[in-house]
Amino acid sequence: MMSSARATLDTRYSFTAQFLCASAIFARRCAEIEAGADPDEQTLTEHRGLVTAAIMQSAAAIEAESAEVLTHGSGHHLGSNGVDTASRDFLAPLAEMIDRQQNPLQRYETILHLLHKVPLRRGEQPWQDTAILIQQMESKDLFKSLRNLRVKKPPFISTSTTFFPHQCLSAECAAWSVRTAVKFINVFYEQLEVRSPLSAYMGQFRGL
Repeated sequence: MMSSARATLDTRYSFTAQFLCASAIFARRCAEIEAGADPDEQTLTEHRGLVTAAIMQSAAAIEAESAEVLTHGSGHHLGSNGVDTASRDFLAPLAEMIDRQQNPLQRYETILHLLHKVPLRRGEQPWQDTAILIQQMESKDLFKSLRNLRVKKPPFISTSTTFFPHQCLSAECAAWSVRTAVKFINVFYEQLEVRSPLSAYMGQFRGL
């Protein structure tokens, strides 16, 4: 009697890696601009836009990955034969409620709690930096938190300019955003005891 193994083709596209790989490209381009001659106004606009995009997309990657896990299970990136169907079937009915009622970090806490996994530690890395990354701009503590990161300002920006956006939006800030999101997602998957969906892309983040 012959048997054959069949796998279901999954055509879903996850934006987590896309957001972070693109942000890494943006951070490197910003570093090129900062290493060159004093930029003209158009290049300054490009630089500031790329840093902003890297920060926003890194934060979006954190959001996107929690949605992936809630909707499709902790092994969603491993193909149909790698999906943890038990976690998927358990979390999916709760996804909308969790997404509506909690901020991104709380969602990750809830997922680990519901799946009886070791929690992420508040007050330690990568939690602390990730909390800064995803803070809303109206947060009164955001600028203080960004200052405490002590990232280097662009060399063509004077120390007499305002901290935000001029001194803060630098290649180093863009790179920090990518590193922070990558580290957080990888640590989260370590807690889940599942291979990270970013494992195949780590070479693209090296050197940031």
